[in-house]
Amino acid sequence: MRVEDRLIVALDDTALRPAVAMARRLHGLARTLKVGSALFTACGPDAVQCLRALGFEVMLDLKFFDIPSTVELSCRAAAALQAALVTVHAAGGRAMLEAASRGARTEARRLGTRPPKLLAVTVLTSDGRGGVASVRARAVTLAREALAAGCDGVVASAQEAAALRAALGQRSLIVCPGIRPSGGVAQDQRRVMTPREALLHGADLLVVGRPITAAARPREAARALLHEMEG
Repeated sequence: MRVEDRLIVALDDTALRPAVAMARRLHGLARTLKVGSALFTACGPDAVQCLRALGFEVMLDLKFFDIPSTVELSCRAAAALQAALVTVHAAGGRAMLEAASRGARTEARRLGTRPPKLLAVTVLTSDGRGGVASVRARAVTLAREALAAGCDGVVASAQEAAALRAALGQRSLIVCPGIRPSGGVAQDQRRVMTPREALLHGADLLVVGRPITAAARPREAARALLHEMEG
C-alpha cells in the first residue's frame, strides 16, 4: 500500500466550498477524505458526491448509533452514496452492528457496487476514563464483538492499536485518529500518537485533520506528514 493510500484527511468545514477547495489542494497527497458530522449536517450528500467527483474516496464518519432498523437504513443510504468507509458505534451492540453490515451489503449488491468497509468506533480519543488499561480492555472487547457482527475493522486510538492487532489478527482494518506530527499539539484529543509510531503499532490508516487543514500551507503540511509516516 502506498503511503498516500494510508492517509485520510478530515474535512471539518461547515460549508462545501472551502471543503472542496481544500480537497483540490491535497490532490495526489491523500486518496481518502473524511466527511464527518459537521460537514454532512451542513451540506448533506452533496459533500460526498462532490469529493468523489474529484476522484477521492470518502470516509463517511457519522458514527451511526440507533435502533437496528434505523442504522440498517442509514448504512443502505451510505452504500448508495458509494462511501468507501462508513462508521458505526461499536457500543450499539451485536444486533445493531449486524443490521449495519446487512444494510450496507444489501444496498451495494442491489446497485452492483462495492460495499463500503464498515468500521466500528471503539473508544473516542477524547475519552480517557479509567486509565490506559481500562481503555485498552474496552476497545478490544468492543472490537471483537464488532468483527463477529460483520464489521470490517475498527476506529481506535493508536495507543490501542498494538493490542487490537494482537487480538484481531492481520486481516482487520485498524483506523486511527488522534494523529499528531512530532511536536504537535494534542488539543481536545487525549490519546494521541505520531504518524510513524501509529503505523509501527499496527495501524492501517491514519486520520489527520487540523495539523493539515489548519496549517498555513496545507499541501506542505500533508507532504511533511507523509514523510514522517515513511520514517
